[in-house]
Amino acid sequence: MKQEQKFSIVNVNNNQLPLITEDTKTRYNWIPFGVYGQDDFFDAVTVTYNVSTTNSACIEGIADLIFGKGLYSKNEVYDKILQKIIPQEETKRVTFDLKLYGNAAYQVYWNDEHTKIVKMFHIPVQYLRAEKIGSNPKVENYFYCTDWNDQRKIKDKKRIPAFETSNEKYEILYIKNYSPGLYYYSLPDWVAAMQFAMSEGEISNLHINNITNGFLPAVMLNFNNGIPAPEERETIEDLVQAKFTGTDNAGRFMLSFNDDPATKPTIDVINIENLHEKYQYVADYTQDRILVAHRVTSPLLFGIRTANNGFSSQSEEMKTAFSIMQTMTISPFQNLILNSLDYALSSGGYDEMELFFEQLTPLVILSQTAEETGKSVAQVEDETNKSLENPATQEAPQDQSTSDAILESEPKPNVSFVRTSQAFFNKEYETYND
Repeated sequence: MKQEQKFSIVNVNNNQLPLITEDTKTRYNWIPFGVYGQDDFFDAVTVTYNVSTTNSACIEGIADLIFGKGLYSKNEVYDKILQKIIPQEETKRVTFDLKLYGNAAYQVYWNDEHTKIVKMFHIPVQYLRAEKIGSNPKVENYFYCTDWNDQRKIKDKKRIPAFETSNEKYEILYIKNYSPGLYYYSLPDWVAAMQFAMSEGEISNLHINNITNGFLPAVMLNFNNGIPAPEERETIEDLVQAKFTGTDNAGRFMLSFNDDPATKPTIDVINIENLHEKYQYVADYTQDRILVAHRVTSPLLFGIRTANNGFSSQSEEMKTAFSIMQTMTISPFQNLILNSLDYALSSGGYDEMELFFEQLTPLVILSQTAEETGKSVAQVEDETNKSLENPATQEAPQDQSTSDAILESEPKPNVSFVRTSQAFFNKEYETYND
């Protein structure tokens, strides 16, 4: 008599690609911002920052370069006022939010007459949600809540007007870039690497559980006491999947209790050749994709050493990589913040503040340049800062580049730079009536 045999293939955790959405059809009067669920974008981004070593190193390193040594005004009188209005630590937090989330915000406090800005503080942008627009095609209010997953806290949310939309004493200056397909929010520049950041976290989770549980191998589990009904098979599959699949369950062992040795389950070890090499490939590829998403020209700038640097020496690599990163990555972030603050402070009674970020240049580059040019490190640093001051408001943006002193030994390509788009416009929207 021919025995019947059943073989099941269990599909494990079929994750889909992130789908980033603004839920404009929501019944709420604010706009949820989701990536895997309805309103989980900021939580998902925070997780990728927390679990991925490469991602967190890039975010922190680039945020530090954006902020540099602080925000200042070239006007000495205004500079003293600026430090009182916007404490340096507040702008540092804003630059970090802008890099991590692609969105950032200041709390703007006005005087009683609503003619002068008296203070500006950072507000955690992940706690803000834009109000759904009505007849006026512009966000007029934001809602503040410390936990958008807690319905009790949502009931106590605060409604805060957007900058220049009210006469209230307290307003929100929201800073973001343009993102295709989105209206209320923006995306971080590294958003395409979210899956890779999660993969890096899962790889570390897998390894730590394998180490903890003794590197037990993958197995085929055969039950030899008959073929159960379909419903019972599904139940058994679900139980096995829950107990033994996923990185949290790597290396778990099994116990079997049997009435008859003939019906005991058999376990066949599945040997995967060169598994360590496959994991190493995935880890290297994941790290590379994260670096690409952040537009990191050289991992050495953030203390990350890779197998292939592509340069004959570290100093040569860092010098060239820093000039490219400063121009192509750091300056656009600085321009966005400076343009937003220029506009806000001008509206708030402070004209011609001439804001700039004092740049943070790696010491190894300053030292080498000083040695090559015969100047002091302080002189080279001062020249670097002057060459990079607020490129968004200089009269000749085509002349902006990293310090000539740093790059004078390098060939100068014939490159011109276009002024970045302003964060605000005199007339943001235009409507047409039939």
